[in-house]
Amino acid sequence: MRLLVLLLALAAAPAWASAPCPAPLQAGASDLGLASFQQDGEIRGAAIDVLRELASRTACPIEVAWYPRARLWVEFAAGHINLTGSSARTAERDRHGRFVPFVTTRFDLVLSRRIAGNYSSLAEFVERGVARLNLVRGIVYAPEAEAQLERLRKLGRIEVVNDYAMAFRKMASGRADATLAPMMIYSRYLAAAGLKGQVAVMAVAESAPMLAGAYFSRNMPPATHKAFADALLAMVADGTVARIYGNYVGAANGRSLVPEQGRATTSDSQSIP
Repeated sequence: MRLLVLLLALAAAPAWASAPCPAPLQAGASDLGLASFQQDGEIRGAAIDVLRELASRTACPIEVAWYPRARLWVEFAAGHINLTGSSARTAERDRHGRFVPFVTTRFDLVLSRRIAGNYSSLAEFVERGVARLNLVRGIVYAPEAEAQLERLRKLGRIEVVNDYAMAFRKMASGRADATLAPMMIYSRYLAAAGLKGQVAVMAVAESAPMLAGAYFSRNMPPATHKAFADALLAMVADGTVARIYGNYVGAANGRSLVPEQGRATTSDSQSIP
């Protein structure tokens, strides 16, 4: 996997200064823990703050609407959403949008302490464990992890739920044993569900850090897409994204999610049309 590489230079004059601005753009958000969540009727989170900073830098308004994770991608494919926040890249999503990464993410195994076991890989969890995993619809995993999840499906050890809030509520009530979740997600729900001290978090070999970022609809005019992509990459390069994520998980964790102290991007983004 191509991880973040150093962003060597940014244009002296921002591309978005003269770019057309369709107003307002429609963004989709879903339950991703501290990356995006609902509280007191408001959509909040680190990825949402990134989108709002993006709107400020481009002077293009962005309206954010809430969807179940799987439904979000149906709406995006139908052209009802112009962009998404924190998303992993897939070939299917590439059919409908252009990917601009700005953070990394990694899925850890979150296992109830009611279940005995200590695992360094999902393969060990499959072979030596008996616990069932609760997975969330619409979430994408690395191919190595997906291969082990398919083994669990054949063993009847996977249940699918609509969102992470449900997965962690089930763990709190003893109706679920485990889930796979990144730090941005379990950091929120371990506290919200009263699970701190009641679960073990294990890094598993099949789930290396992977890129996550924004998807921009292919219906967006090229000049507008280029303006938003340049602005987002500038936020990565100047440390803004790392600082935003640090507001939620601490400065050190924020920097760890954006390597090179936030001055980096991926080779995918060096030839944005």
